[in-house]
Amino acid sequence: MKKGKGYVAGPFFTQAEERFMRGVKEELSVAGVEVKTPLDIGYVAGGSAEVFEADLQAIRECDVLVAILDGHDAGTMCEVGYARALGKRIIGLWTDKERRLDPFVQWLCDEVVTSLKELRKKV
Repeated sequence: MKKGKGYVAGPFFTQAEERFMRGVKEELSVAGVEVKTPLDIGYVAGGSAEVFEADLQAIRECDVLVAILDGHDAGTMCEVGYARALGKRIIGLWTDKERRLDPFVQWLCDEVVTSLKELRKKV
């Protein structure tokens, strides 16, 4: 049974970040969420209007935005703000064991989880 549409916002610029994003997508899919990520949209060095618009469209169409907050990526923070302005449900994923999450970023999220296992339970 599908639990609606999800969008994963987060950095995907290194192999490790890309692998992690794929893992998040897999966890959400197993939980029954129809998931889209920036990896599905594509990447253009330096950005492009088409990629930007496709990203915004995916956020408009989602029921829940899952934000990978590790590193406080600027693009992810913009996506979180946009989703918040649209009234979307936002689940932050913070796996950093060394640093604390910025309180303002935490406030933007409806809830914050610290593992993929916890994320699957929350969607």
